[in-house]
Amino acid sequence: MPFANNFTLPPGKAESLKDKRNGFSDPNGVFPKTEYERQSSVNEIARGFKRVNVELGGSVSDIDLDLNEEPTSLYPNNQVKETASGHIVEYDDTPGAERVMIRHTSGSGVEMRADGTVIYGSTKNTVRVTACDEKVIVDGDGELQYNGNLKLKVAGDFDVEVGGDYNVTVKGDMEQNVTRGFVQDVAGDIETQVIGNKKEMIGGTATSLVHGERTSLTKGNFEEYVKGDHNYGVGDTLKMTAENEFVVSALSANITASSLALLGDSGTVGGHEIVYYGNTAHIPRVNATSVHATQGVIADVAMDAPTFNGNLSGNASTAGTAGALGAGSGQSSVSISPAQNTATVLPTTDIVNDALEKSAFAITRVFIDEYNEMFNALNRLVHYGGVSKVDLNTRQARSKLRDPNNLNNETFISALLKDGTISPFGTRISPVSTGRVVGQEKSPRRGSGSIGKSTNLNRTYT
Repeated sequence: MPFANNFTLPPGKAESLKDKRNGFSDPNGVFPKTEYERQSSVNEIARGFKRVNVELGGSVSDIDLDLNEEPTSLYPNNQVKETASGHIVEYDDTPGAERVMIRHTSGSGVEMRADGTVIYGSTKNTVRVTACDEKVIVDGDGELQYNGNLKLKVAGDFDVEVGGDYNVTVKGDMEQNVTRGFVQDVAGDIETQVIGNKKEMIGGTATSLVHGERTSLTKGNFEEYVKGDHNYGVGDTLKMTAENEFVVSALSANITASSLALLGDSGTVGGHEIVYYGNTAHIPRVNATSVHATQGVIADVAMDAPTFNGNLSGNASTAGTAGALGAGSGQSSVSISPAQNTATVLPTTDIVNDALEKSAFAITRVFIDEYNEMFNALNRLVHYGGVSKVDLNTRQARSKLRDPNNLNNETFISALLKDGTISPFGTRISPVSTGRVVGQEKSPRRGSGSIGKSTNLNRTYT
């Protein structure tokens, strides 16, 4: 630049200015600084040779700061004051690059850029105290990330209103303590997935109202215990089937139906004090020493059989003849009302099996996630070879790969590659290629910036 020659120090002048015996020198021996030896003493930032910004070392790759590239400052539009310890106050009036910056030597400060962006940077703690109300208005998007812990205390009400979706991801445990009521009003669907166990304890009454259909699937055992009454009321059909055994036991059991079917190819029906009422019975053999009929009821009882084996005492249709033979009471006539046969089918083993397997009342066979596909989609241990229960992103996967056991886990590596979580070169020991390596500077320089401090330019590395 044309201004550099006007401010160039003659050889040896810089050392003379640092000599405290020289009345025109800096009494502290700080100025001129090494980087200004044998060149213009006008600040490099003001001349556009150097750019210093507020420190942004705490930023993370997950958040795009959306900062535009800054134009170069032009002398003499940029006024810079830099103190001996490195504090900088900058007022840049370069057309198209207007900005203001106040920067502490540590890197903390405030920067107002040419496009109107304001940056607050702190290399240590930030404390903000508001004695009254505070309002924050952001017309665009916002991102907030704490690499440590975050504690939020609200003495009054805490209202959150979300115009779109509301997503919460918790990598650890989540605990909610509600002193008073808890109300949820959901206009759409609710879906809950629990990889582990779920426990629910209710101290009062629980009520569930479902206006549509309700389905409950349990792959393992299901146990339900009720200390009081347990009532089931079904408006249409109640069907209960069991593939193996169905057990009902009670001190008193009542089954009432206008149409009742009780089938079985073996077993026992009845007891010591059981009374049977019916119209027709298909019984090949009565295993009893006698058949009794109470007086006054005998007229309503009818038995029609071609052959009766056993001893019979009482009145019969041949009582007159029997009396003559000395085998009956001598009653001259008996009125007989033969029983009407009802169309039924003998419940043989084949018929019972058909009823159990093919009829409308057949046993319902239950198959729930036979190959654990649904469970493995929820619990990712099988997918990741036992490394993680949940899906992993690239950062989490790379953290897991620091463990040599995981690095040698072929199932884990194959899953990461299949999901696209890591690149095909993610497990290489050496990089495919190496480019340039830069430091923390926003705009790395090549071939012109000196490395180290030396008064002898021949010993300065560039």
